Amino acid sequence: MKKQNINTGKNPDTGQNTASNNTWVDSMDTKNSSNAINTAKRMSISLTGDATEMLKFLAESQGITQNEALRKAIATEAYLLQERQKGSKVLLQKSDDEIREVIFR
Repeated sequence: MKKQNINTGKNPDTGQNTASNNTWVDSMDTKNSSNAINTAKRMSISLTGDATEMLKFLAESQGITQNEALRKAIATEAYLLQERQKGSKVLLQKSDDEIREVIFR
């Protein structure tokens, strides 16, 4: 796996300055074959200040890199969307045993 270069303001490939909210990540791209091979694909994304803080929170609170936190967030979103498309509901049980449905916009 390639190393991440988060919020440095430089493109890791060219060394050129970029906008301060650009984040360079390696994403996993699974090829469709009987011997599924994971290959890293470098991508550039722009995050708002709020999204950057949320990503930092996710990574730090789980003790993982921002790359891994982003991968997990994408996988979670994809799973929840697939389940909702099948008619499933997402429920949240509060600490007082109250159960609420999570509504996605």
